[in-house]
Amino acid sequence: MATCPLCSARSGKRYCPAKATQICAVCCGTEREIEIDCPSSCVYLKASRSYEAEKPVIDAELMAKMQKYDDSFVERYHHVLAAINGTVVEERLSSPWLVDNDVIEVYKALTLTMRTLSSGIYYESLPEGPLRLSLFRRLKDVFDELMKPDGASDHPVLKVSEAMDVLDFIAFVAQMNSSIRPRSRRYLDWICESFGYPQPQHSSGLIIP
Repeated sequence: MATCPLCSARSGKRYCPAKATQICAVCCGTEREIEIDCPSSCVYLKASRSYEAEKPVIDAELMAKMQKYDDSFVERYHHVLAAINGTVVEERLSSPWLVDNDVIEVYKALTLTMRTLSSGIYYESLPEGPLRLSLFRRLKDVFDELMKPDGASDHPVLKVSEAMDVLDFIAFVAQMNSSIRPRSRRYLDWICESFGYPQPQHSSGLIIP
């Protein structure tokens, strides 16, 4: 039996689609979504999510706001949430390196941007990195369109305060459905599985340095 190429110590008994070879169970468990860029289709990744207890720490400020986000909130802003989810999926399909942390940081940057708009002193709080900036621009265009007066729209114009509420809510949802692993795509997969969006078919197959 071949030796695991990651540790060079144990036997490789699990097929790793990211590495296209057999690796050991220990490396699979410890390096998953940390150094290995796991594809969403990996059976071991899917199985781990059913019992994985590693959850990120939710921002205290977001936790304090959760009481006002009930079913009526989701229903009222369903069209906004759907537009955000669809845009995130579009970005993921064109940027396979995108991970949960990127999306969460973009939500935070958009919230800060909306906060300055509500204060009357507008400036964009841009996230770092080309991936995050690309998603930021896509989502900013979505919000600009939703906040634009349009008599032909079936929905009322989205107010700045409402946009901030939606961003707080979706940032909370993202953190609740992600994990602490830096390469986690658990939230991104949750969007696709919950709302019927397509997922990327292939992973990069690389270990991130």
